[in-house]
Amino acid sequence: MSTADDDAGAGPPADVSHPIRDGVVASGPVGLAVLLGIVPIVVLLVESLGPGLGLGNYAEATRPLYRGVLGYSLGMGIAVTAVCLTISYPVTYWLAHRCPARYRLPTLVALTLPLWLNYVVLNYAWVWVLARGGVLNELLVGVGAVAEPLDLLYTDLSVFVGFVYIYLPYVVLVMYVSMERLDYRLLDAARDLGATNTRVFLDVVLPRTLPGAAAAALIVYARIAGAYATPEILGGPGEVMIASLVTAAFREYINFGFGAALSFVFLGVVVAGLLLGAAFPRVREELTRR
Repeated sequence: MSTADDDAGAGPPADVSHPIRDGVVASGPVGLAVLLGIVPIVVLLVESLGPGLGLGNYAEATRPLYRGVLGYSLGMGIAVTAVCLTISYPVTYWLAHRCPARYRLPTLVALTLPLWLNYVVLNYAWVWVLARGGVLNELLVGVGAVAEPLDLLYTDLSVFVGFVYIYLPYVVLVMYVSMERLDYRLLDAARDLGATNTRVFLDVVLPRTLPGAAAAALIVYARIAGAYATPEILGGPGEVMIASLVTAAFREYINFGFGAALSFVFLGVVVAGLLLGAAFPRVREELTRR
């Protein structure tokens, strides 16, 4: 048999693995990643317990005043996430199944443009829009909708609008992936069988995109609830969120133990929500793809 025949009959070279070598090579980067992720959390945990390793800081962090701030932060996160999902469903459905292919990428880029800009700059842009002498008030007064400029800035509304504007692109990106995987033939089949648009959405679209929506909600919710810049720039004295309290504890009151305990209380609530959502297999599958 010729050499050519021997070469042709031979399969691809076996992939010889070297567990010890691979482990040594990977140990450095993996160990560094673990240290960078775990060590700061351990330091904060020890700081939160104080010199006597007690729970005094946690008792202080769970007082009614701080529970109210935590509830406000979590409530704002829920409200903003719900609105972002409500907007994203029709937008991503149209983008994935109705938008002409040549316009799809430019439209997606336009929708996610805020992701390209600095977070703080985006918030100050809304100051210019919502101020008493800003663009929106000038427009409302100009068309006669209101007699005097409205106090739109430094309110719950301004914080809410800023959050929606900044985090909507994240939800759109995640939801677009789920909506693109939706088999459009199922929608046509449901309509052929006499289903209304409402039934098509509830029975076909929603069940197949709900894991993606849940993954988007879990990813964005934690970022919103723990955000600092938006409430600081767009909010007033009454719109205090948990990140502002933590910052004040560290920077103004130099109370590292209380700030660390407040951080862990918030972290525990958020992680509990994430674990609850990730407990569902299809949601966990979507999260692992992000």
